[in-house]
Amino acid sequence: MFISLNNGCNIPAEKLPFELFGLCLQEPMAWVTNWIIAATAFFLYFRFKPVENTFQKHWKLFYLYFGLSTFFSAFGHVFFMYFGVYGKYPTWILGMIAAYHVGTAMISLNILPSRVKRTFKYILSTKLIVLMVIAIVMKNFVFVMADATLTYLFFCLGLGIHYWRKGIQSFKYTVIAVLILFPSIFIFTLQFNPHVWFNKDDLSHVLMAMTIVFFYLGVSRLNEIELERILSLNKFKYVGKQ
Repeated sequence: MFISLNNGCNIPAEKLPFELFGLCLQEPMAWVTNWIIAATAFFLYFRFKPVENTFQKHWKLFYLYFGLSTFFSAFGHVFFMYFGVYGKYPTWILGMIAAYHVGTAMISLNILPSRVKRTFKYILSTKLIVLMVIAIVMKNFVFVMADATLTYLFFCLGLGIHYWRKGIQSFKYTVIAVLILFPSIFIFTLQFNPHVWFNKDDLSHVLMAMTIVFFYLGVSRLNEIELERILSLNKFKYVGKQ
């Protein structure tokens, strides 16, 4: 047989070890759930039209890098026996780049003063470089999670609330998206594993897939005329869609 569930590779049972073509593999559900996220991200990436300004460009790049990150994440989990933590580096790097693009998209609107936008741009760039280097040198996912937490809580949730209060109703979906993702912090820190076939990683992956869908719902509801108005005005009175 090509595949076997026999554990002859000394991989912990909770990692659901299996053998395929003689290879010692693990975490098959991580493979499935990561590729569900990747398929969702790539679908939204190709559906994302038009791309005519910085806001739209960075949101589309977010979906591209997020999709690539979760695509390679499947291999990092399944082939951990062979690559160890180094197999997770592509995922970490691509995921942090995705976070950078979503943060850049959120500060690109001219609702924010130019000085504030420059400061936020500097924070995003510095955070990306510093935390990425530390994560790789220390071989620790905690710094990747810290980068994601700072980006999604501040730039997506914080600015999403700010724009929503300004009257841009579509950003309520951005807020909802982050609230859906927020429990992942506690799922990882508390090591909450509902079942051996559906552990903390799998649960978080489901929440991630839901999150990027809600991000898309918010961004796609800014039509061309509304977005052009937002991008061209620093101060405006806006009545958005319900």
